[in-house]
Formats: sequence, C-alpha cells, structure tokens
Amino acid sequence: MWNPLIKRIHCQCTFCGHTLRISRRRILRLERFFDVKKGQPCIWECHDCHEGVVIPGPYKNINGEIVKIDPKTLDPNTEVIRF
Repeated sequence: MWNPLIKRIHCQCTFCGHTLRISRRRILRLERFFDVKKGQPCIWECHDCHEGVVIPGPYKNINGEIVKIDPKTLDPNTEVIRF
C-alpha cells in the first residue's frame, strides 16, 4: 500500500540494473545497524544478481549529510554491506 507520507528513495544495482524504491527510514536503520561512519556511503550487495552493488539515490543520511553517489566514480575501496 502506497503511503504519501513515507519518503521513498530510488535505488539501483550497478550490474543488473534492478531498481527498488526503499523507504528512507529503512535505509537509515540499515546505516545505524551497520554503524556507517561519517563520510562513508551506504551501499550493499544486490540480492538478485550478487555481482553488483545497490546504490541509493540522493538522500540525507544519519549524520545529516546529503549523500549523492555517482556509480561511475565509485571508489573501489568503499565498504560494501553484505547481509
């Protein structure tokens, strides 16, 4: 059921192109659970292909920073969350 009060973030896999619309609240819980540090982006392994990573669209993280991740210039040393 669609709720207009829930902010949804467009997320996409870099390998298979699978798109998701995940609530911002769920991404923030994920950041808190995995203790994402300030300045570190929150990206996770794709559950469909297990080859690429899912990159969320622009949003404000738990540290109050606006996160915009460009998949073309992603640092290879970025920590990927696997769950």
